Amino acid sequence: MADLSSPVETVPAVDVRRPTVRGCGLVFGLPHSGPYLPPAFVAAARYEAQHLRMTEDAFVDALVGFETLEGVWAVRANYSRAYVDVNRHPLELDPRLIRGALPKGALSQSLRVRAGYGVIPRCLSGGREIHAQPITYEEAARRLAQVHVPYHRALTEALAEAKSAHGRVTLIDWHSMPSTTLKPGTEAQPSAKLADIVLGDLHGEACAPGLTAFVRQVFEAHGFRVAHNHPFAGGYTLERYAQPHKGVEALQIELNRGLYMDEATLTLSPKAERMQAAIAAVIDGLKLR
Repeated sequence: MADLSSPVETVPAVDVRRPTVRGCGLVFGLPHSGPYLPPAFVAAARYEAQHLRMTEDAFVDALVGFETLEGVWAVRANYSRAYVDVNRHPLELDPRLIRGALPKGALSQSLRVRAGYGVIPRCLSGGREIHAQPITYEEAARRLAQVHVPYHRALTEALAEAKSAHGRVTLIDWHSMPSTTLKPGTEAQPSAKLADIVLGDLHGEACAPGLTAFVRQVFEAHGFRVAHNHPFAGGYTLERYAQPHKGVEALQIELNRGLYMDEATLTLSPKAERMQAAIAAVIDGLKLR
């Protein structure tokens, strides 16, 4: 079995931005923007780094303007989701990848795990196996402590700070989706191409209808086609943090990658300016809500 142990990584698990002025009760999560792949992990994988990076939400942090955000709390993961997916429950452990006994309560039969997309992903898109060999539970636990725990500690702290300062908080979880993804179809309505934007609110459980409607209106005003909860209704981040009855609303925003980047070369497209303008308008509007 390949040895995945490596020297202590110098890349921090997360980057955090806090308002330098009072700001507003707005928190951004960027769980899949991280490009970093530890060398030992790449060496033990079936694919080169360029293929492993196809899973990440490339450029989403740049589109959101992470480095220059003002008045907003924001938490960005720096490690690739191929290594650890922080938008998964830490107990979503895949027995087809991880050798040995899993901890009591492991969510090994969740739909995400069974598809190969647990907290330590087994697969890339199309069912392509990431790891050349199984890993130990000790290795899985090390990755979770290294990446998953710090990300959610930082996000929890950001939400608490924002809520303490403003009494209520809105969490926006920013994602992207491959342009080749298909909306699930039915016999009456076959599968169709994905919308430009997909807004997920856990089918109305994560936020009041007004938040989803507002974001949808802004994107549509910029000419984008917006879908609601299909095929993405929200992941672990919304499931864990959204509590509208306690003043914590959350919304997941998925951006169609084909509208702003070359998905094969992972390069930004000139078309990105249109998406960036729409996102800036969404952010400005959210600050005023």
